[in-house]
Amino acid sequence: MTASGLRGGSGGTPPVRSGTVRNLEEILKSHPGLAMVCVVAIVLIPYILRLLLIGRFNLGNDEAHYYMYAVHPDLSFFDHPLMIGLLIGKSLAWWGHTEFAVRFFAPTLFAVSSVLLGFCAWSFIPSWTFVLFVLILLNAVPLFGLLGSTLMIPDDPLSVLWLLYFFLTLSILPRIADKTASERWIAWCLMGSVFGLALLSKYNAILLPLMTAGIMSTQRPMRKYLFETAPWLGLALGFVVAWPLFYWNYLHQGASFFFQAKHGIGGLSFDWVPFYQMVFGQIGYVSPILWGLILLSLVYSARRSGSLPDPVQGTRWLILSWFGLFPIGFFNLIGIFHPILPHWPAMGYLAGVLSLALMVWNGGSSKIRKWNRAGMAVGFSLSALVLLQLFFQIVPLPGTFPNKVALTNRFPYIRSESKAVPRWVDITNDLFGFKRLARHIRSIEPAPLVSGSFFVSDHFNTADELAFYMKAPYRTLCLEPGANQFDFWTDPARFLGQNGLFVSTDKYPTDPRSLYPTGTFREIIPEKPFSIYRKGRLARTFYIYRLIGFQKIPWKKIPRTS
Repeated sequence: MTASGLRGGSGGTPPVRSGTVRNLEEILKSHPGLAMVCVVAIVLIPYILRLLLIGRFNLGNDEAHYYMYAVHPDLSFFDHPLMIGLLIGKSLAWWGHTEFAVRFFAPTLFAVSSVLLGFCAWSFIPSWTFVLFVLILLNAVPLFGLLGSTLMIPDDPLSVLWLLYFFLTLSILPRIADKTASERWIAWCLMGSVFGLALLSKYNAILLPLMTAGIMSTQRPMRKYLFETAPWLGLALGFVVAWPLFYWNYLHQGASFFFQAKHGIGGLSFDWVPFYQMVFGQIGYVSPILWGLILLSLVYSARRSGSLPDPVQGTRWLILSWFGLFPIGFFNLIGIFHPILPHWPAMGYLAGVLSLALMVWNGGSSKIRKWNRAGMAVGFSLSALVLLQLFFQIVPLPGTFPNKVALTNRFPYIRSESKAVPRWVDITNDLFGFKRLARHIRSIEPAPLVSGSFFVSDHFNTADELAFYMKAPYRTLCLEPGANQFDFWTDPARFLGQNGLFVSTDKYPTDPRSLYPTGTFREIIPEKPFSIYRKGRLARTFYIYRLIGFQKIPWKKIPRTS
């Protein structure tokens, strides 16, 4: 598909549309109030539905971890900056100790992101119908319309600030030559401030100034502005805004920076399994057809940027391609040599949604339009399937699957060996169980085991969930040999001489009797495993151990700084 094969002008005037779309656009143009109602409805109605949804299932592992940020306020944290902890802390103050409170800002921030993406869309094509199309497409992507809008993760505040920076870039850079020196100073300070706030949300924001420099360096008329003082002082202002992140790392010997460097880059070696997991994870999050179309559209946007006679529109298309291709390419390049999580390039797909909408809107061939409709249908269907699985478990996991298949010389000439299917293969099982586990723990005799105990796991996700559902964030430890966020919170020495309770899951099974060095506890007593069922089917199993007499801290960790 070439740029010439996708009809359309500079992006300001939509081409001739099919009958249904053309009629809809004519109706909306002749009734501006109706057009505005449609756009407002596509933001508010899903927002209200998501608010009704988010309190109806247990916290995810990461969400429980960010709850712990909120109840241990700090300038920053071992694995992420402070923004998500601030937001959840405010929500807990409003709504109390509930799943709804932890997640309240997820749909709220997604609604704000939708509005900002609408502004970005308007800068290309000032049409209510086009904005409506972009927002429907955004909701069709499961990564955004379901996961990012209902689960509270650092990407939620990042997406708002990323899109605000994107909008500012679209507004400022194409017309930077028309601005006075003082106007450029104000613009760069504004962009720098937004960058600093984004950096307080997630480390991925470091790509924002890199993309800005890349865009300007590839455009001859803009290069001279890189030699001015203003953009660099704007960048410095961003780092000043993000001072809590740097000060916390200064106090803790760069612990978070070193962790992120290892976590994000680590050793450089290729492994097919994590590579496939990364690629197919992105395909699943975005939905298969839309994933391919988004990548195609970003290439189309990059090519189109150099073919438009209007330099302002050409620069906008170039910015769009950079904000899509650079994050996607950056993280996937890392993924070739080091495992990454599939949602890390998510900000690139935000720009990709707008890019795809523009490709379709600007006279995409009938095949492109059909594939886009099919992609949206698949995307909405995947989101619906996840919700149905979450509440009704419509797709039961098989008990076993063939692990080895071999030919034999006897009938039926095939021999197969089966292996049990882990229950955590169904990712919705992660959103059930800990609330019931907490009720079970409280029923264990003797009662002082709970009321006067501390809680332990060797995996931070399990410890986080225990802390939330036992309402014991200051009596929960993650005792394992490696460094983790819990090392900066409650000092294990507080509990020396006390009894505790260790919990592990079938996803991360651990027997503390083999994990902890001899003498850590006076005695470790296993309880009967506690299994969780959904619709009569096994969902997950918890392994519980009594820890009698905490005698010594098993491993020497990093120095604690108050």
